[in-house]
Formats: sequence, structure tokens, C-alpha cells
Amino acid sequence: MSAEVYFEKKRLRAHFKALRAGISPKQKAEWDAAIIAHIIDLPVYRESHTLLCYMPTTGEIDTRPLLEHAWGQGKRVALPYCLPDALGVMEFYLVGRDDKLTLGDMQIMEPDPLRQEKLTDFTGGLCLVPGYAFDGQGFRLGYGGGYYDRFLSGPYSGGQTAMACYSICTVGELPRGNYDRPCGYLVTEAGAIQSS
Repeated sequence: MSAEVYFEKKRLRAHFKALRAGISPKQKAEWDAAIIAHIIDLPVYRESHTLLCYMPTTGEIDTRPLLEHAWGQGKRVALPYCLPDALGVMEFYLVGRDDKLTLGDMQIMEPDPLRQEKLTDFTGGLCLVPGYAFDGQGFRLGYGGGYYDRFLSGPYSGGQTAMACYSICTVGELPRGNYDRPCGYLVTEAGAIQSS
């Protein structure tokens, strides 16, 4: 990644983080509910057997209703675990509704790799990808660790993906590096579109 792209991404992360922080709790709850409803309506979600999702952190869309829906539909649900001794590497572990999660090194609630089963067969999966911002070509502005780019270009290469964000966090085109990977669908409170 060039220095120009690096610093532009850093600037944009600060911009979109502040933008998300300015959304009122009432507006956020309304937008979150609409986004989850649009994800549930996606044929690629309805046809999936496994949902690879994430637990929300500050400012992110509340994914917990989606997890509940997936469990209710009999889908397998997997959450990411960031390997503490391998920078930028994460694995997904299957979790049930009543499974206990732990606070990971990234301050995100994670499965316990000693108690939960590692997901290795991604057939019929849909991976919901987080980020600060997204563009119409399917590229995202992530959090800078490269975890999802490594996962999407490695173990999950060729798998179905969707991005979820608020429409105020979408742009025409984001700066991108050589390792950035596009996602298949973009879902906002306004609806879902297939990335071009």
C-alpha cells in the first residue's frame, strides 16, 4: 500500500468514525432494524446454511437480532476469533444461542477456541463484513488490521459476502490497496444492492 493510500485511509477512518458517533440512538435503532430486515430479505441469506457474523462494537450496526434470526431458522452461526500470536489472522468458530463469549484482545466479544468448534467448511455460507465505509464496487474501509482482507482472500476465497453500513457511510469510490477485497452485496437502511 502506498503512503498516499495509507494516510487517506487513516483520514477517512477518523471522518467516518465521527460521522457514526453523531447518529442519535433513536435514529441508529431505526436504521439498524431496517438494515437487518434487508439482510434477512436477501436471497443469498435465505439460501445460506451458515452465517459468519460479528458481535457489534461501539458505532457498529447491532447484529444481535440477525444472530437470533439465524439461530431461529436453524442456520449455523460463526463468530470471528483473532489469533493473539498471529497478527491479522482470524478464524471463525461455531456458536450457539447460549454459548458464552469472552472479551478478546481487540476488545470484541469472541468465541472461546477451547470450547467452541472451529468452522472449516464454508460451503453455503454468507459472511457479513464490518467496516467504517463502503463503496458501490464492493470495497470497504476497514479498521486497519487486515483481518477480513486476509480471511476473504484466503480461507473464504470465493465465498458469498455482504457489507452492512449506514447510507451516510457510503461513497462513490474508496482508496484501496493491493490486498483489499470486494464484497458481493451492500446493505444499508435504504435497501440492498449487488456490488458492481
